[in-house]
Amino acid sequence: MGNDKNFFSVFKNLKDQVDRLPISGNAKQKMKSKIFELKELTIEAREPRIALVGRRGAGKSSLINALFGERRQVVSPVQAGTGRGKWLWYPSDEDPKIRLLDSRGLGESEKPLEAADEDRAIDQLKKEVKAEQPDVFLFLIKAKEIDARVEEDLRELNDIREFIRQVHAYDVPVICIVSQVDELDPPYYKELPLDGHPEKAKNIKAAVNLMEKRFKEHKIPLITTIPICTYADFDKDGNIVYDMRWNVDELAAYLVDVLPNDAKLKTAKAAKAIPAKKKAAQKIVVTMSGMATIIGIEPIPFADMPLLTALQAFMIMAIAYISGREISKATAGEFIGALGVNLGVAFLVREGARSAAKLIPAAGNVISGAVAGGVTYGIGQAGISYYIEGKDLKKAKQAFEKGKKQFRKEQKKES
Repeated sequence: MGNDKNFFSVFKNLKDQVDRLPISGNAKQKMKSKIFELKELTIEAREPRIALVGRRGAGKSSLINALFGERRQVVSPVQAGTGRGKWLWYPSDEDPKIRLLDSRGLGESEKPLEAADEDRAIDQLKKEVKAEQPDVFLFLIKAKEIDARVEEDLRELNDIREFIRQVHAYDVPVICIVSQVDELDPPYYKELPLDGHPEKAKNIKAAVNLMEKRFKEHKIPLITTIPICTYADFDKDGNIVYDMRWNVDELAAYLVDVLPNDAKLKTAKAAKAIPAKKKAAQKIVVTMSGMATIIGIEPIPFADMPLLTALQAFMIMAIAYISGREISKATAGEFIGALGVNLGVAFLVREGARSAAKLIPAAGNVISGAVAGGVTYGIGQAGISYYIEGKDLKKAKQAFEKGKKQFRKEQKKES
């Protein structure tokens, strides 16, 4: 997105308008902070760097296969497969969207099938993370092996995290992945959702709780623990012929949460998971609604209309981008217009005379801020409904009205 000239020009216009706003120092500072956050999320958007670590056979390569939805990495059932850790581009070198490190397995007793530069897996991994700093660690462990050598695994993970702190001055967050939960008792239950069987659900929960206890004992900050199944069979052309993937979408959504702002948007765009896309889009909507609220509160009758229009158009362009579509400012404006949003006199009267309310003393400004923020939030929800959820314009209009009410309700709670 950072290379899109049209998008950049819309952002620059928005920033220039904010810079020219005749508003108070504190409000101006808040607006600049929001603009900086927006710039991180959009203009400075980059591909995330995600490192998968764990024992041989924990399912690192299989997880990559599951995230890609196609066979990308060799999966070795017996001997260690990955030698040199690979920083891979998703979905391909020709179309780079996500940077993934499929590391050599920890605790290997045999040499890997592929060539390696270092004898010890931990030394190989340090070499890889020195070359490229990961944004997040996905620590994988098989559900049936959570009591087997896990203390040594976690000591090595702490060793790697400390190494990155020294080399890159960055404390890498960790998500624990309990893999192959389909193998837990009862072994005959192989249906989705895997936690649909009471006994299997109980055993999955026990495995998750035990891993969280182990992380706590080793004083490793943990974002979350996700039980997962990545089993899928592929035909010779790389197409899925049997799919038992479970909780992959939840993992994608958590990644959007934990990654730095400048890596969120491209992660969400690359992910097939709708929850991940919605999460990133919601981050944009909340930021924009906050800006609109500040604009609405300030006593500048009618002069803020062009700024609100530019802000809302930029927001819809960003949401469409996350969905995989790149639209112009004009197309974004047409979508907003189709919702029935037009910052003319009739709209102001219908929405409680937002700008006109600024001619009233202080209480009127608060009403203006709530209305400006609510309308922007509603437009954002409509954009998510239409572009990301794939719903029609009628449903998008319903999301717009629901979003406005939801925003105002939340504002009342906070006031």
